[in-house]
Amino acid sequence: MPELRLLAIGAHPDDIEIGSAALVTKAVGLGIETHFVVLTDDGDDREARRGEAAAAAEALGVPRDRVLFAGLRDGRLRADARSVGKVRKLVSAHGLKPDLIVTHTTADSHNDHVEANRIAHAAFRECVFLHYSVHLSREQQPFAPRIFVEVSREKLAKKTRALALHDSQRARLERRDLAAYEASLGKLARMERAEAFEVSMQEGAEGPFDEILTLSESPFHRFWSRIIGSQDITLFYEAYSTPGAPIDWPTGHENAGRDQLRQSFRDQWLPYSPLSEAPSNSPALDQIIQAQSVILAGGAVSNLVVRDLYNRFRSTLWAIDYEMPRLEPAYLYNRSSGLRFYPKYDTQNTLSEDFGVIARVANPYAPGEHAVCAAGATGLGTRVALEFLADPGAQRDIAQYFEKPGNVQVAFRVGADAGKIELVDACHE
Repeated sequence: MPELRLLAIGAHPDDIEIGSAALVTKAVGLGIETHFVVLTDDGDDREARRGEAAAAAEALGVPRDRVLFAGLRDGRLRADARSVGKVRKLVSAHGLKPDLIVTHTTADSHNDHVEANRIAHAAFRECVFLHYSVHLSREQQPFAPRIFVEVSREKLAKKTRALALHDSQRARLERRDLAAYEASLGKLARMERAEAFEVSMQEGAEGPFDEILTLSESPFHRFWSRIIGSQDITLFYEAYSTPGAPIDWPTGHENAGRDQLRQSFRDQWLPYSPLSEAPSNSPALDQIIQAQSVILAGGAVSNLVVRDLYNRFRSTLWAIDYEMPRLEPAYLYNRSSGLRFYPKYDTQNTLSEDFGVIARVANPYAPGEHAVCAAGATGLGTRVALEFLADPGAQRDIAQYFEKPGNVQVAFRVGADAGKIELVDACHE
């Protein structure tokens, strides 16, 4: 992680702290080399504001000598040749070659903030950018963040201290409620309070995306970063032994779950979605499962990989299995105790309760890779399991079991309304 080099750029001396103090605090804590560039500070209070900026950066763990000032005109910032050249000369004089630039979003009503974004993009090449918003001048609708950093108690204390050191700006900073804004950003990622960042990449950028994703603290990134890192992953979905096999297994529920998982990766991963999909009778199965992590959607009735491989892994304790698929329903099965849980139906033969399993286990065919199983006794359970994989933060009580490394298997029940998962058992090894 320390090989990542971060440069935070703000139009004004307090902008970096407003929009990204929690991110900076985390980066510094991980040993990431971090510098600040403040673009404008040319007024009568120039020396005072420089002192405030240096002290605030120091409160976040960034040494004073890593805070650089471009001296451009406050209120009249322009992304012209002069400004861009001055920033390039400044960073070059200090030998800075950043991989990651943190700066303003263009979803902002303040001209200086928008121009700061343009200056940053013009001054650097082949970089990854994270764009923050400033609550005092934000424009909500165009802002589309993908990376989230929790404003935890520890980070909040440092951020509050850093902002308080901008004493000359106290009245301005208190004009709008920063806490309420960060709570609204956190809500997007199932967090109480967060900073949020858009992501963009210049042509030729080969940034260390797995390290950048590690900075994100959203439940989705925490769950999947442990499994994927910067690699790809393939989801194997329902298929049967032969075309037109006489198994009555509707796929509507499973398709809905796959749609949600697919969209979550498209919306939240970078630089692109790592997810590929293939039927479980794919001729490329052996090649794929021996090379990478996989997701298995559905139980043994519909997914041949689950039936022929996953249910026979030594590490598999909870499985979805069946005896006679047209005469007897599939069931949740404990391979150690023999305990079975069958889906329940009401007097009208309508499903009232389903059972399933969500598991993350070592892939025995590819050292260091994983197999993630999302399977229900019926399609309803599979859908709910896939929806959990798409949005782990929606059920923190279940997601907590996946916070530690190692094999994890969660057996669950769910009502016909596809609501909250109810825990049957959780095992970890």
